[in-house]
Amino acid sequence: MLTAAPKNWFSWNFRLQEPTGTGVGEVRISWKEHGSIILRSGIYRIHRRGLLGPFTMESPDGAIVGSAGKPSALRREFVVGDDQRSYVLKAVSPFRRECGVFRDERRIASIVPESWFRRSARVQFTEDMPLLFQAFFVWLTLLMWKRFDGA
Repeated sequence: MLTAAPKNWFSWNFRLQEPTGTGVGEVRISWKEHGSIILRSGIYRIHRRGLLGPFTMESPDGAIVGSAGKPSALRREFVVGDDQRSYVLKAVSPFRRECGVFRDERRIASIVPESWFRRSARVQFTEDMPLLFQAFFVWLTLLMWKRFDGA
């Protein structure tokens, strides 16, 4: 399990921590919906291809290691994948911020706000998932929250 906590009150930069409080990384969202994931293995840049294109995640050497596209502009949902697998990240309710990660219609993760008025989140995967992709799902969820808040 991970927690994602904002670095300061108005920031969309978040610390990723283990339950013990040990920091494992950081996710950052810029005002142009670009961003980065910072892990011990390096800085992974996230860019959007065109106005409506998918988000791509690039490794420190510039190789694309993952992407996320929206199947519909009207739903809070992303199809996320790499060369080997595909997942769906979506809001579990139109009225709540909680999101789930699904593979083959089976929920394998939850990203849940810690409280109604805070932006901190708990991240729980039921299957092994590389930390980089856990961070990418957190980044995409925070992007949806940012859009929902109108920030």
